[in-house]
Amino acid sequence: MADKKIEPINIQELRGILVEEMEKLRNDETTPARANAVNNTAGTILRSVKLEMEYARIIGLKPEIKFIAPPKEK
Repeated sequence: MADKKIEPINIQELRGILVEEMEKLRNDETTPARANAVNNTAGTILRSVKLEMEYARIIGLKPEIKFIAPPKEK
C-alpha cells in the first residue's frame, strides 16, 4: 500500500467528525467499537497538540499551530 499524505484538519473539523460519529452511533449506523476508535484517535490528536504547545512554552516560543488557528474570514 502506498503512503498517502494526509492534510491536517482543524479543531472545528475534528469537532464535526466527533458529532457526526455520535449521530451515527445514535442511529445505529456505526458500532460502539468504531465510535470508540474515532474518539480515541481524536484524543490522541488533541494530546499531541497540547504537547506541542507545552514544549513551545517551555522553550519560550509562541507556535503557530494550524490545527487550532481560528478559521479565516471569508
